[in-house]
Amino acid sequence: MGGELFFSENSNYCCIVGAEEINQLKKQKGAINPGNKWEIPEGLRLALCCFFLGSTYKMLSSENENAKYSFLAHICYKQDIHSVLEQVISQFVINLDQAIRDKSSETENKKALKWLEQAYNELNKTADDLPPLDILINELKFQLRRAIPKIINANNPDKEPNYNPGMNILIGGNRLGRGVTIDGLMVTYYGRDAKQKVMDTVHQHARMYGYRPHLKDVTRLFLPEHILYTFRSIHEADEAMRQAIGDDIDNIQLQPVWVGGNLKPTRSNVLDPTVIGVLAPGKLIFPQNPAYKKEEIKEDFHNIENILIDYQDDDRYYEVDIDFIIQVISYTKSYYIPGEEWESKRIVKGLTDIKSKGITKGRLNVRRGKKNKRKGLDMPRKHPFQWRFGFGSGEWSIEAKKKYPDVPTLIICYQRGEKNQGWDDHSIYLPMLVLPKQKFVLMFNYDEYE
Repeated sequence: MGGELFFSENSNYCCIVGAEEINQLKKQKGAINPGNKWEIPEGLRLALCCFFLGSTYKMLSSENENAKYSFLAHICYKQDIHSVLEQVISQFVINLDQAIRDKSSETENKKALKWLEQAYNELNKTADDLPPLDILINELKFQLRRAIPKIINANNPDKEPNYNPGMNILIGGNRLGRGVTIDGLMVTYYGRDAKQKVMDTVHQHARMYGYRPHLKDVTRLFLPEHILYTFRSIHEADEAMRQAIGDDIDNIQLQPVWVGGNLKPTRSNVLDPTVIGVLAPGKLIFPQNPAYKKEEIKEDFHNIENILIDYQDDDRYYEVDIDFIIQVISYTKSYYIPGEEWESKRIVKGLTDIKSKGITKGRLNVRRGKKNKRKGLDMPRKHPFQWRFGFGSGEWSIEAKKKYPDVPTLIICYQRGEKNQGWDDHSIYLPMLVLPKQKFVLMFNYDEYE
């Protein structure tokens, strides 16, 4: 199981959790909740319930009584946060165990059954042979009390996890992030938001990768959407790098194009490959944090208005010079977010380098909103890494990829920019760029921009 399982679009093996619940867990820092009640966040609760049912299913169907099944919680390197997670999960295990064995109130029992049903429905998306839920719950009554969370960090003398047969719940940070293979890993709850979001982050933290075909149908990765976006981008970049190199070093199918200045060595004559990024061929990219304040954009807005006046058909992909695409992009403004792919100078340099390699034409699509009689799109402004398909419909970029795969396509979206949608009551043009699918892979240095 690799990145394609978890990071492909609409993967059934990846579940989104709210970023706020990760932040709340981190903010507690070991402080006891009011009344000493360790309330469990919704995403973590679903992740654990999926693990409990999935591991129970595998125990019922396996002939190996000593088989190990693991849940991994990795949200922070700080040890006090590990203690918070341990107490939250431990209390939930106790409460759930008592509820399904009718040792608590009828209300608690109904809640527990509801949570387990939600997890059952989630696993049903990929597991074709799940036993009925009541059978799994009956077996879980005997297994759940053995699910004791274990912290794996510098305070633990064991360098490797000490497993028990059946369920294992592992909590940790740096020690679990590097060089450790988790036996029988089924469910990962991940919230580690690295400052340097580069390829090494995925490879070092990707404990969910591995050869576990017998567990694939109940394997899940739970993480916030912005981290998923970053991991997906890095996975795609990694695949693009492999595609560029190919199987035959003497017959490379894609030509690497270096964007920007020289890559600086970490020390004399030693390059750090973790600061190399790749813009994957055929990918849609766009700024995560576009400038939108009236005073910042009004001059450039009028410049774009003037040069786009002849491009009025929302459905048409006009053939234009690469230089014209560069000109349009130069009139847009955004604030760079570390780890994102779009950086205006990087994009302009990449297009310039593509032009020097022989691609002098591209496509331009201007979207003003047919439903609004071309008076502007009305998409609300979002936080960085929350834009799923950019600034409009995903169908626009799909059409560009199908019809014009060999040239860059700039889709420029005219937004109304209304204040009640999070903007500043000023219309704005927002760029989205579909990269050519063939011939070139654009490579760059993260350190140059961060």
